[in-house]
Amino acid sequence: MDIDKLPFRFKKGYRATFFEDYAVIGDVHLGFEEEMNSRGYNVWEKTDEILRSILSLKVKKLIMLGDLRANYIAIRPKEGGHLIKFFSKLSDSFDEIIITKGNHDGGLEKIVSRFNNIQLISEFIHKNVGFMHGHALPSMKLIKEADILCISHLHPFVLIRDSNGVYYRKDCFFFLRISLPKKTYPASKVSDCIIVPKFNPYIGGSEEFEPKGILKYAKIESKMTTDLEIF
Repeated sequence: MDIDKLPFRFKKGYRATFFEDYAVIGDVHLGFEEEMNSRGYNVWEKTDEILRSILSLKVKKLIMLGDLRANYIAIRPKEGGHLIKFFSKLSDSFDEIIITKGNHDGGLEKIVSRFNNIQLISEFIHKNVGFMHGHALPSMKLIKEADILCISHLHPFVLIRDSNGVYYRKDCFFFLRISLPKKTYPASKVSDCIIVPKFNPYIGGSEEFEPKGILKYAKIESKMTTDLEIF
């Protein structure tokens, strides 16, 4: 697989990839602090910090690959207020926002329906790339029109050992050469997949590569992490 031939751009220091006029980001998990604090930690509110990171992308179009929320439960009034404030600022800063719904995003429709320039959909196809969260199977339309799949969901990282023998985690982009099962997807054109890192740096990840969601059904022909020093 030749990463240079994929239609994505990368910038050092950014947890986003850039595709034509869009910035593409993965799991945000707003409200994760509540769960962490319930376990005895003391994590300050990070929403404003995450918002500043998104605004620093300096583009006018944004694709968010799902899991905007951390909670699975119904949206409570306090969380709803935080989400409305968050999306209001995003709506004011971007001309177009596409959200591909993740497995954490139940009830988000009521929030984003307030904003004309925000779409919450299961998947998004632009040119030859299909964007989705990655926990569910793609539609027949996507696999017929796209030959590259761009997902999040897996929170990939690599485990690095330094010269002192100390191991540490480093979030990464993961690139796969894949083929979907012909029995289920006889018309599939999908041959490459890019997994973007979690945008929220404070949540956990999956070491190296753990096939979940759609990738449980795909044949992995080759895999590699980016060689860019991004984070």
